[in-house]
Amino acid sequence: SYFSFYVCYTECKNKRPRRTIKPAARNVSKSALPSGLDALNPNRRTLRTASSNRDKKNKDKLDTEIFELYLEDLWKDIDEEKRSAYAYFDSLWFHMYTSGHNKSNVLKWIKAKKVFSRQYVFVPIVIWGHWNLLVLCNFGETDYLGTDKGPRMLLLDSLKTTNPTRLRSNIKRFIADIFKTEEREENEQFINKICLEFPEVPQQNGDECGIYVLYFIYCFLQNKALGEDFSQLVCQTFPPLPCFPFAPYKSYANMFSL
Repeated sequence: SYFSFYVCYTECKNKRPRRTIKPAARNVSKSALPSGLDALNPNRRTLRTASSNRDKKNKDKLDTEIFELYLEDLWKDIDEEKRSAYAYFDSLWFHMYTSGHNKSNVLKWIKAKKVFSRQYVFVPIVIWGHWNLLVLCNFGETDYLGTDKGPRMLLLDSLKTTNPTRLRSNIKRFIADIFKTEEREENEQFINKICLEFPEVPQQNGDECGIYVLYFIYCFLQNKALGEDFSQLVCQTFPPLPCFPFAPYKSYANMFSL
């Protein structure tokens, strides 16, 4: 249950001294997010194992295993229409891409997600010891570039002091390679015109940046009226912060009642 996940995470966290850390990697299980493709890519497990060995001391933040279990449960509860319109990437794909680890395979797995047929694609980014959420919006609507209906990118960061704009060049290269892998007709000049926006979002007080990424995804799944007006991200989309994840478990569970 969500409560047991949260209690386990909180109790374990409270027993450990605070440190500046990077998210720990996970061992892949049968219940894990269907990312594509541990079975086809044994090196992905190697990456997680190596990351785990490097980060044994980094245990305060939400790790990728628990993150993806939460996200998998969120996804199970959305209706079929949203499952067709939305997609999400494995939380290690962006890191693998930027580090050059199996870059070509990462792009193949992304191709299977059919980015250009989705309204929203959620890209969890865990890099430099911090979680962000990149949302790819309307990437198939290339005729509407420069309008609210056209391709846009949102980078949601619960800790603006980390300067999320530093990810801009990595994201631009990432998107350019996605277009190239899909053999799209759009040229580099077109791709460079896709706006990367940095909306104002609730800010964390501690080190729960991974929880906030889940929270942001949850809000997109909940807000049926979000549509093309992303100004709602500030004034309407996000429920009162005490409900997630710091309030008593009843409020926490209610947040996940899709």
